[in-house]
Amino acid sequence: MLRIRLPLWPALALSASACWVPLERGEMMDSRLDKLEAASSEQAQRLEDQQRRIEDQEKVLKDRVAAVDKKLIEAQQKIDELNQAARRSGADLAVNLSRQQEDLARLRGDLEVEQHRLGEVEKSLATTRTDTEGKLAALRGAGALDEFEARRKIAALDKPDDKGAVLALALKEEQAGEKGVAREIYLHYVRRWPTDARAAEAGYRAGDLFAGQQRWREAILAYGKVAEDFPRSERAPDALLRVATSMLQLEMKDDARPILNQVVERYPKAPAAKTARQKLEELYPPEPKADPKSDPKKHPKAGAAPRH
Repeated sequence: MLRIRLPLWPALALSASACWVPLERGEMMDSRLDKLEAASSEQAQRLEDQQRRIEDQEKVLKDRVAAVDKKLIEAQQKIDELNQAARRSGADLAVNLSRQQEDLARLRGDLEVEQHRLGEVEKSLATTRTDTEGKLAALRGAGALDEFEARRKIAALDKPDDKGAVLALALKEEQAGEKGVAREIYLHYVRRWPTDARAAEAGYRAGDLFAGQQRWREAILAYGKVAEDFPRSERAPDALLRVATSMLQLEMKDDARPILNQVVERYPKAPAAKTARQKLEELYPPEPKADPKSDPKKHPKAGAAPRH
């Protein structure tokens, strides 16, 4: 397994640049943030209460359906007993059988009504859960919302476990301009099928989408996983090269150098190796060689007598 040698890999956790605000403005900002957090918490609590009420209603309906099922079983048992009561008169048997059949038909009607109600409640509960998850994801930010949308669209596939269908969905979302959703679907593919050959392509495209958003740290992790887990794939040389170029975007020049050297050493015939050599020459130009003619030790002055 390829191990990317990153001498200062932990340096990815760069500290964010601080900015100074006056004390009064800082207090006002803190107060507004507290209010927003309180409002978000209240909204989340209301959504959870609504979902709990629907779940309670669903439980009541399930109990009613179970009771109707029990009555159906009892009615069927009585019909069976009537059919087996050979000693009773034919007239009495017909009357009782007709009555039991009417009761059975009525109970079946009741069961259909309750099942319909239960279906409507389950549908409402599913919709509420989806809406709640979506709203909570929106409160957490764009990244969480992209992840929520990706899960929802994968679940809506006819075969959510079909590798080709999931990868095709990611490509469709990317072409439609839904970059964040596409990225999360690619990452889902890598997590769901980590040893599949197409996971290299999925991880590489996720890295490109991170890089397109200038999220260089996430891009390094996505590209690095492709280079490490699939060192013989077609994407490996370019993935390793893009680990280095993403580091350069974070001004990690010294960390990028050994990665560029790895590209040249491991994939000397790949186009990525040519690019890596050019990068190395730009970052570390070779020192000019000394001109032998300018060395006085090797060339004594004219007219000087040679030593014997």
